[in-house]
Amino acid sequence: MLLQNIKIENIRSYTNQEINFPEGRVLLSGDIGSGKSSVLLAVEFALFGIKRKHLSGAALLRNGKKQGSVELKFKIGNKDIIIKRTLKKSKDEVKQDSGYIIIDGTKREGTAVELKSTILELLGYPGDLLKKSKDMVFRYTVYTPQEEMKKILSDETDSRLDTLRIVFGIDKYKQIRENSSIITKHIRENLKEAGGKIFDLDEKQKQSEEKNNKIKEIDEKIKTLEPKINEVKERLEQKKKEIAVIEKDIQELNKLSSEFDVNDANLSHRIEQRAGNIAEIEKQEKEILELKKELKEKEELNPDELKSKIKQKQDEIGRIEKDVSEISKKISELEAKKQHSSETKEKITGIDQCPTCEQKVSDEHKRFITQREDENIVDINETLKSSLKKQEELNKNIALLKQEWEELRKKESLSGIIKVRLVHLNEKSKLVEKLKKENEAIKKEIGTINLKKSELNKKIEILKPSGKKYEAIKKEYDGILSSEKDLEIIKAELASEKQVVSKMIIMLKQEIDNKLKIKEKIVYLKEINNWLNDYFANLMGVIERHVMLRIVQEFNELFKEWFNALIEDETINVSIDDSFTPVIEQNGYEIDFENLSGGERTSIALAYRLSLNKVINDLISNIKTKDLIILDEPTDGFSTEQLDKVRVVLDQLNIKQVIIVSHESKIESFVDNVIRINKNEHVSGVV
Repeated sequence: MLLQNIKIENIRSYTNQEINFPEGRVLLSGDIGSGKSSVLLAVEFALFGIKRKHLSGAALLRNGKKQGSVELKFKIGNKDIIIKRTLKKSKDEVKQDSGYIIIDGTKREGTAVELKSTILELLGYPGDLLKKSKDMVFRYTVYTPQEEMKKILSDETDSRLDTLRIVFGIDKYKQIRENSSIITKHIRENLKEAGGKIFDLDEKQKQSEEKNNKIKEIDEKIKTLEPKINEVKERLEQKKKEIAVIEKDIQELNKLSSEFDVNDANLSHRIEQRAGNIAEIEKQEKEILELKKELKEKEELNPDELKSKIKQKQDEIGRIEKDVSEISKKISELEAKKQHSSETKEKITGIDQCPTCEQKVSDEHKRFITQREDENIVDINETLKSSLKKQEELNKNIALLKQEWEELRKKESLSGIIKVRLVHLNEKSKLVEKLKKENEAIKKEIGTINLKKSELNKKIEILKPSGKKYEAIKKEYDGILSSEKDLEIIKAELASEKQVVSKMIIMLKQEIDNKLKIKEKIVYLKEINNWLNDYFANLMGVIERHVMLRIVQEFNELFKEWFNALIEDETINVSIDDSFTPVIEQNGYEIDFENLSGGERTSIALAYRLSLNKVINDLISNIKTKDLIILDEPTDGFSTEQLDKVRVVLDQLNIKQVIIVSHESKIESFVDNVIRINKNEHVSGVV
């Protein structure tokens, strides 16, 4: 991986800045607080997005701005890659917005998570490692802020060791042991649970044997019942034959009884119908009398004559309204003429020169025009007076005619009501006549039905003895049938009991089979548990110790080599113990990291940093960040002699692109390119 270009907009102290990164050694130079580290944070944000604890959106977005972005161009092998991420400020927080990635000219939009997944895949970070440490590998191989590295060195031993286990990818052995412990615990729980499930196995087997004996007992009882049931069936057949002999008489008796009941019901219905008709006749006759009385009180009117008179009135009103319209039109015309004469008089008296011929208008001409228009006005007024009087008379005539028309309309409406009443009266008279005829027919039908009932009753009396004999045989038959049912019920109950017991036997067998399988499983689980406890967990511990020992040895050699290259002091010796903690001896005595001078602490941090980089790159073969390292203030507190040794260290690194952040001017002498950064009025930029 090689960085090529970055475009920063509204990130920390930057408003709008583009920076090119050439290959070789590149120095980001500038005073403390000028914005050098902000460039590195922008690179990290472009690759991996925001992180709540280490790289939050609020810490990245420039104060007072609602959105910002970083576009990073870099190369991985033969692939040209551009990634852009954006920040957007909402009401309560700063969030990542959608962005895009361009790989060899192919652009793909994506969410923050999708972009990060693509970057991690491109960088070749192992999938299982990514799930645990996410972008921790980048922090330990490419870029770790110097102060953060010092914090790692001063951390608790267990915390540092757990972190390095993840980075080196060997935490899986510890995880395997922990998982093994979880599995054995789960197995013990399963064994305890399984033991609880089979504690009553012997009891269940005993119950199964008892249920099988119960089935044999039920089969014996059913066998005893069979002869009794057969005897009852034979008696039933004999009674059926006796019933069949008198069945025809019984059928005839039932038929006659049914017919008698039908006639009796029909008779009741006809009597009720006749009584209802009589009541309805009385009601209708009463209403007919009332209608006749009402019609006598009404004046008989001729509807056709009324319609003719109404039409005449309508025509007469129409003619007069037409005359009124003509007079109104004439009055309007007279008013217009009168207005015109008045306007002419005013106009002639107010001008001295004719607007058409431009000749002077004499007083005599004015008097002539005025007199003429006055005469016209007098004539018009006379005509108007006559017309208005005539209009008033016509309107009175219209009002009178409309009143007469309304009276005629009322009479016409009344004549219609009388006509409806007459129709109604006629219908009621017809209904009364119809009901009377219907009652005559019903009276005859009642006589016929009574005669039919009498004949049927005689036939029924003749057949009644057969019915009693049938009832006696039927009662005896029902008794035998009841006995058969009782026996069948007993047999069915035994069969049902057998079925229940059989189901219980099946269930018991299934339960016993399951318990036997669980018993076999218990034996298997005990073997697995013993294997995990006695062999597997110990094996993982041995493998982890061997792997850790190899890493510690390589790390220790590299750490001592880099430290000795930075500090030539025979009184100080450094090494790494099994927990990757630096062990520092001075004049034969072990001292704490915090008791060293600033330059010595920086040397140890830089040596530790470079050793981490080398070990991790060797362990993870597919990683794509081996060509790049970023050193943040790697010479803090260094003397002039130590700064000269940094040149030697950089020569030994043999990395294609080294980006150094420092305010030390001497470093400019042993880098290939210098990017100077300055801050002016709270805005950082490249000089």
